[in-house]
Amino acid sequence: MDAGERKYGVSNIVYDIIQSVGNLLQGQEKLQEYARDAEQAGDSEAATAFRTVAEGNRAAAQTLLKRLRAHLDEM
Repeated sequence: MDAGERKYGVSNIVYDIIQSVGNLLQGQEKLQEYARDAEQAGDSEAATAFRTVAEGNRAAAQTLLKRLRAHLDEM
C-alpha cells in the first residue's frame, strides 16, 4: 500500500488520473470562455487557438478516462 492509498483510499495512479481529468475539464471550460471573449474582441484567430487547445484537453481527458477504467477494472 503506497502513501496515496493510505491517505485517499485509492492508488496514486488512480488519484493522479482523477485529478488530471478534473483539471483538464475545468481548463476546457475556461478555454471555451476565453474563445468567446476573443470572438467578442474580434480576434477570431485567438478564438480558434483557444478552441483548439480546449479540444486537446477534451481528447486528453478521454484518454485518461480509458486508463482509469482499466485501473478500476483491476481492483
